[in-house]
Amino acid sequence: MKAIRAKHALRSLRCLASTAAFIVFVGCGQRSDVQSGSSSSNVVSSGVESHSADSIVNAKDLDKCVVLNQEICPGTVVDTVGCSDAAPGINSCLNAENANLALPPGTYLIKSTINIKYDGITLSTQGLSNDTTTCMKDSSSKKCAVILAANDFCENAMLWIGTEKTPVNRVTIDHIALDGALQTRIVNGNANCRSKGRGRNLMELGGANNTLRYSASVNAVGGTAVGWAVAKTGKSSIIHRNYIANNGNGLPDTNYWSDGLTIGKVSNSFISGNLFLDNTDVDFVIGGAINTKFNGNTIKHSKKRSFAAFMLTNWSNRRKPETAQWADFRGFDIANNVFDCNSKVDICVQIGIFPWFYDLTHWTRFRTMGGSLHNNRISTDLQGVNVGGGGTLKYPFVMFDNVIDARSTSGQIGFGDRKTRSLGKLNVYKRGAENFIKDGLDGDVTGDQDDPWHSIF
Repeated sequence: MKAIRAKHALRSLRCLASTAAFIVFVGCGQRSDVQSGSSSSNVVSSGVESHSADSIVNAKDLDKCVVLNQEICPGTVVDTVGCSDAAPGINSCLNAENANLALPPGTYLIKSTINIKYDGITLSTQGLSNDTTTCMKDSSSKKCAVILAANDFCENAMLWIGTEKTPVNRVTIDHIALDGALQTRIVNGNANCRSKGRGRNLMELGGANNTLRYSASVNAVGGTAVGWAVAKTGKSSIIHRNYIANNGNGLPDTNYWSDGLTIGKVSNSFISGNLFLDNTDVDFVIGGAINTKFNGNTIKHSKKRSFAAFMLTNWSNRRKPETAQWADFRGFDIANNVFDCNSKVDICVQIGIFPWFYDLTHWTRFRTMGGSLHNNRISTDLQGVNVGGGGTLKYPFVMFDNVIDARSTSGQIGFGDRKTRSLGKLNVYKRGAENFIKDGLDGDVTGDQDDPWHSIF
């Protein structure tokens, strides 16, 4: 997540947009981990190199590229090997309610945004409607349609679901891979798009019964790989078994950071079985989740650094702190996940906004309320869990039956206020006053620290 402080404007806490309902700052730090020049679509999952279904990277000499056109809907042909712009053709096929577009496996270069503006649309890969493998994840992955950002791509997002004022409903993205071409876009001088908030891969504005499954979002330049429910509350969302990896560069690069999955607010939703690998701001950050489950996910870091792996935040308008409201996580169940942070993540699990934003006058308005963390495995060489702005007296944050392996007692964390701090399993400052957490069963909320980490990022 990003800090909003005048002296660190580069890291503004979530840089998306304000809407009539609330403000969502989607992925604002923008960094990423430069990987030796080439922007290959190959990604690494748990140490296994995974090859992305004939993905063609932008480093390819397009002057020598041989176009391979295929019909993707009646009367519309596009190039399927990444030689020419496929966005106009794809958009023409999606320009109707209840359209079902199944792209042949291949690479689809885009120079403009793909827009889904109507209800009931499905965008998928041909032949994979019954497949349960995930695009790009590992050697078992089937060949998917890979949508690849061109070197000169400079739009708000590669894939936009909904319009600025009107979310759409019953949209399904199934077995589609989005490749933001991070390294080649930086090398080719298109990095300024990041500063304009145009480094994101996917943005969903918040509708009902929208689904993202068995898909991949990789190599985002900045902001976020997947922004979800960013304008209105998403209802009955399903985000299942996706691969979200290698987005942004991360420290020591201070220009290109990207969240993995950034969610505004959802209700009655399921986020399950996803793999988050080496994202560089916060792998998963959410600002409200009522009666929602975050179960069976894995967040892992092996190469790139980030500030938090998992975070409950509060998206209230920091410029108008007197209007802030508690972020509602009542009924949010965080269970049976693996958070493998190693030495790459400052805070493995963060509950609350205070390390990123702490208003001396109105801090009580920026709490989270509710939520439970149980039966998770948390492993780190830095901080295990930090609660800063988490819970209220009536709706405390509940923790039980978690295995927290925190292997260090001190280390450097923070960004704007980075320094050596005492580290451990659980840090809770002013329990019963600033933070309210409840022991569910096994006493794992006793904590071993009580330090005030305010606005350290």
